[in-house]
Amino acid sequence: MRMKTVHLTRRGAVTAGLVGAATLILPARLVAQSGAMTAAVETSTGRVRGLRAAGVSKFLGIPYGADTGPRRFQPALAAKPWTGVQDCVKIGERAPQPPMSPATGANSFILALFGGNGEVPEAESENCLFLNVYTADASTRRKRPVMVWLHGGGFSQGSGGTAAYDGSALVRRGDVVVVTLNHRLNALGYLYLGDFDPKFADSGNAGQLDIILALRWVHDNIAAFGGDPGNVTIFGESGGGAKVGTLLGMPAAQGLFHKAIQQSGPVLKMVDKATAAQHAEATLAKLGVAKGDVRKLEQMEPKQLIAAALSAQQGFRGQRILGPVVDGRSLPAHPFDPAATALSRNVPLIIGTNKDEQTLFIVGDPLFGKMTEGQARERFVAQAGGKADAAFEFYRKLRPEDAPTYWVAAMATDMGTWSNSIREAERKAAQKAAAVYMYRLDWETPVMNGVLRAPHGLDTALVFDNANLGTGMLGTGPEPKRLGAEMSQAWINFARSGNPSQEDLAWPRYDGKNRWTMIFDVPSHAVADPDQERRLFWMT
Repeated sequence: MRMKTVHLTRRGAVTAGLVGAATLILPARLVAQSGAMTAAVETSTGRVRGLRAAGVSKFLGIPYGADTGPRRFQPALAAKPWTGVQDCVKIGERAPQPPMSPATGANSFILALFGGNGEVPEAESENCLFLNVYTADASTRRKRPVMVWLHGGGFSQGSGGTAAYDGSALVRRGDVVVVTLNHRLNALGYLYLGDFDPKFADSGNAGQLDIILALRWVHDNIAAFGGDPGNVTIFGESGGGAKVGTLLGMPAAQGLFHKAIQQSGPVLKMVDKATAAQHAEATLAKLGVAKGDVRKLEQMEPKQLIAAALSAQQGFRGQRILGPVVDGRSLPAHPFDPAATALSRNVPLIIGTNKDEQTLFIVGDPLFGKMTEGQARERFVAQAGGKADAAFEFYRKLRPEDAPTYWVAAMATDMGTWSNSIREAERKAAQKAAAVYMYRLDWETPVMNGVLRAPHGLDTALVFDNANLGTGMLGTGPEPKRLGAEMSQAWINFARSGNPSQEDLAWPRYDGKNRWTMIFDVPSHAVADPDQERRLFWMT
């Protein structure tokens, strides 16, 4: 049977319009900020002013925590109070992080898409605990649902200041208050040193504890910005989704949020303490530091620590090591393994994926679109282990009209993000407590002649109703705007009431029997147990 052939080169990736995709990741401080100064708002640490334009007040770069440099590898302290009025009109520094490179999982395509825009990146500093508030009315006159966004980039990279995360459109569409934030990442946020020195007992979850500190700030202060501290939804994509899932299992976070949304970021298990300690020991060896001298790391340059930890991680065969650690303290157990954490059994959850997650990660491969069946089979053997032969035949017969490249992408998507999202949803639903809602984004982007289909990250600008900021990934025309309106409205409805259904688009709850899933497409529609055959292949 004749198969479709996909022709793609790196030059084609750029000339097909992906240079425009830089708008997805332009630091917000590089996007023109204008407007009139707002009145001063009283917070627990001092008064702040922002900028108001087009019906939205933005307060950018509000300190929620103190400089983490003096307390490296330790829980952060709250921001120090100030006198007078602080003008919060630009994004604060992001956490120190490695540059995008193959070592951090960035293929040549991702580098062209996200790292090649020629712009000066946001400044980096250990003094990085800043958040941004978007609101229609910074006053206590009304209580609006609060939506707190956790950025992607694994646990290693990223910033809450990305332009696509601007909350203005959500504010205008749904009369909500949006908060985005920065926190410690990679070695400074997740290198577990607790086995070497009790001073650093919480080091493996320092980044998560930063987020919890930000949520405490929201609880204490968001009413002054028109938000309801009793109705807070946390949401995030990719690594941000995994941060959301981890917070569901952290005792210190309980009561600080009331609903959760995980986009392409299921999290069944996090890093066990023994593995984290082995990685830390390997990192110390890279630095030439004895375990008894671990406090020397407090004086080293952040980039030196980050590079050593990243290099040491390569010895763990692709495992994610620099992430939250099951330390028995702030994270007492795996969040969703062997069952859903009881800590958040009453917290409603939306969880879902994009149909073709893995195309983003393999599109930079020289063989993308040109793989032979033999070359595709080699990828199956490398990734699917004992099920490789059966999986290869399964996808070859299931998708005979596809090029072998897409069999590989489908296999990697299904056995990873998609299956694990289903597992998490089923374990959460099995508690028979709070509602669970499942979705999948099936709409395929037209950029690059459609070769990416529905890749990882396609949903981000849509849920922020920022299709106009994501044209490089989404393309133009009415379809992205329509999907953005539907997805953002569902997220807003969920934040408001715990039910994402909207007029003419009912979204049933997920359970282990019917497995209702919202398929976002043109048109969007709910389906019971979509692609059952693929689910059963990987989960039985």
